[in-house]
Amino acid sequence: MFQFKTGLFIFCLIFLTTFQAAAFETGTHQNTPSVEFDPDSDSGFYYTIQKGDTLWDLSQKFYHSQWDWPGLWEMNQDIKNPHWIYPGNKIRLFLKKETAGYQKAPEVRPVTDVDPSFVFSGMDYTGFIRKTAVPALGTITREKTGKELITVKDTIYIKPSGEGSLIPGETYLVFSTRKINETINQTRIKGIKHQLKAKVKILEHQANFATAVVVDADREINTGDKIMALYPRENRLTVEESPPPIDASMICSEDDTVLLNDQRIAFIDRGRAHNVKPGQIYAVFQALEPSYRQTRSASELAPVNIGKLIVLHTEETTSTVLILSSTKEIHPGDKVR
Repeated sequence: MFQFKTGLFIFCLIFLTTFQAAAFETGTHQNTPSVEFDPDSDSGFYYTIQKGDTLWDLSQKFYHSQWDWPGLWEMNQDIKNPHWIYPGNKIRLFLKKETAGYQKAPEVRPVTDVDPSFVFSGMDYTGFIRKTAVPALGTITREKTGKELITVKDTIYIKPSGEGSLIPGETYLVFSTRKINETINQTRIKGIKHQLKAKVKILEHQANFATAVVVDADREINTGDKIMALYPRENRLTVEESPPPIDASMICSEDDTVLLNDQRIAFIDRGRAHNVKPGQIYAVFQALEPSYRQTRSASELAPVNIGKLIVLHTEETTSTVLILSSTKEIHPGDKVR
C-alpha cells in the first residue's frame, strides 16, 4: 500500500508539473496557477478556465488528443453546453488510468476504426443563407392573450400562407429572414439569411387561422415571424481535420455581431458546390493592418492564422460554421482556408 501511494504521489506531481508547463507555454500562466492540486478530490486536479479556452483545446493541451473532450464534459456536469465555458470558472480534470503502482488488466476487444466526432446540441436552430427565402407555411399574427413577448408554453395564432398544410399535432419551426447584399473581398454576396428561433406544435387548423403552442425557444419570438417545416438535423458530426483547401471568406455572424470570437455561429461564402461538408475544420486568416504592413518585408506579408472553425451546415454556395477558437477577433472578409 505504501508503495502504491508513493507511486501515485510521484505521478500526480509529474502530472501537475506537466499541466503548469503547458499553461506557461500557452501564455496562461499567471500569479495564481491555472492548475491546482486538490488531495481531497478523486481526480486530484482543477483547472481555472482562461479567456479563449475551449474543451476541445484543453483536451489537446492536457491529454495530447482533442478527442478526450467528452471525458472533461462528463466529469463537469455543471457545464450544460460543452461549447460554452467561462473564464474564471474551475473545471475538474481527470487522471488517466496509467497510474504508477496500479495497472488494470487490458480488455481484449476487436480492433475497430473510430471516427472522431463533434457534438453540437443546437443544430436544429442553426441558421443558413440561401439565394431565395424558404416559402413560409404561415405567419404569426399574435399571442392568444395579447402578450408582446412570446415565450415557451404561450399559445399563438398563425395566418396560413396556402403554401402547405399546418397539421395538428405536428411540430414546426419559427423563423425570420433578412436580405444579405454585401461586397466581401471584391465579391458581391447576395442571399437571404434565415434565423431559426423556436419550435411550435399545431393545436388546430381552421379555414383562416391555426393555433399553436410554443414548445421550445432559442431566441425571442415576434409577431410577423414565419413558420416552416421542421427538418431535424444530426447533432453529431464526423470530423475531417484536413479537408481539401478552399478559398472562402467570412460573410457575417448569425446574430449580426460585427466582431466574431469563440463559439459564435457565422457564415462563409462556400458550400456544397465547392465540396464543403459538415464536420470539416478550416483555419481563419487575417491580413496585416496597413500600418503594420509598412514595417514588414514582402516575405512577411502572408495572412496571419487567427483561429479555426468547424462547418455545421451547408447550402449550395454558403455554409454555416462555428468558431472553435480564436487568438483575436474575427471580421467579415477574413479568409478561410
